[in-house]
Amino acid sequence: MDLSKKPIVSIAKNEEISSAVNNCLDQLEIPDLTGKSILLKPNVGREEDPKLGINTNPEVVEAVFEYLKEKYNANFWIGDSPIINTDTRKAFEQSGFSDLLKSEGIKFLDLDDPAPLELDIPQGKILKKIKVTGYWNDFDYIISIPVLKMHMHTGASLSFKNMKGLIYKRNKIKLHHFHSPELIENLKKTMEKVKELDIAIADLSHIFKPDLCVIDASYALEGMGPSSGTCVKLDTIIASTNYLAADIIALAISQPNWSLKDVPHLKLISELLPQSPKSLEDITTTPEKIQQFIKPLEPPPTSITIKYKNVNLIDVESCSACLSTIFNLLKHNKDFIDEHFTPEKPLNLAIGRGIKQSDLYSDTYLIGNCTYEHHKHGIFIKGCTPVESTILKIIKENLK
Repeated sequence: MDLSKKPIVSIAKNEEISSAVNNCLDQLEIPDLTGKSILLKPNVGREEDPKLGINTNPEVVEAVFEYLKEKYNANFWIGDSPIINTDTRKAFEQSGFSDLLKSEGIKFLDLDDPAPLELDIPQGKILKKIKVTGYWNDFDYIISIPVLKMHMHTGASLSFKNMKGLIYKRNKIKLHHFHSPELIENLKKTMEKVKELDIAIADLSHIFKPDLCVIDASYALEGMGPSSGTCVKLDTIIASTNYLAADIIALAISQPNWSLKDVPHLKLISELLPQSPKSLEDITTTPEKIQQFIKPLEPPPTSITIKYKNVNLIDVESCSACLSTIFNLLKHNKDFIDEHFTPEKPLNLAIGRGIKQSDLYSDTYLIGNCTYEHHKHGIFIKGCTPVESTILKIIKENLK
């Protein structure tokens, strides 16, 4: 890349998180947004309480809004499209956004409300078209405001992956369903962790280009992200008008021993985009020294295991939605499971599009539409993803 024009990433740490946001944004060259329609796109993918590192901290989003509102007479919108079976408005309200949604000068959007637009991606390696929010043409400027978190399937979830919320409803699942062994075999020669999901996410970079990124590391999520990890308070904000640079710096402070190969979709994007940063050396940070911000987080596990001796999980190529649902099911119903299942007669659960008949026991609960092919060889529970209460209800109905 042209090293004379390195992208700038600003970093700030402050318990008063609005001060950290203001400090970061002061260091960036933001264009005149007067009269523009601006989307604030946090990560509000689940109905979760605030400040758990699962959804974006509402204080960060409010600080971004207040900063820009003071400078520009613009039209501000806030919205997202959460995971399946999640009410968007309820997700925002439970996540602490109620006051912001009542503020003058900003309007809430459920990005799934209007009919979608289908966009072609002719350059895509694996993803050739995708349906996106029907609001797609209504925004002049998109601000990605993700929470910094580790991710069990992609290494980390940062500025760019947050843009998946622009995909319409169930079309997000499409990214998990590709199978291209020849392409994977070729890429694995230089990128051991790469999966079809990573390629599909990278293909989105041909159409998704956030204009400004403000990464919320006030509360980050380590370990089993995107929803079952451990929250870590970092009081840190990372901002840039270059999303790849912002994500590289987020990794530099949270996983200092990683390279982009550890988050394959970012590695693939760096190869797709001309003049893109590839590492910390290609970026100008302010402040110049970032050692004070480094806080290594527990990485996502290399293999997913269940610590319950009376639960047998068969997981082959599942998506994070199914896997998170299973972990929450077990966490919330341990007493019930301990009462009715033993190491000798465990609760058998199967998820993922890669399971085979030979993996299954006769009393296995096949969870999610990806397992339908084997529905005659177990107890099938439909849905994408079936909700926790439905799974529990069917398990109770089948107790002997």
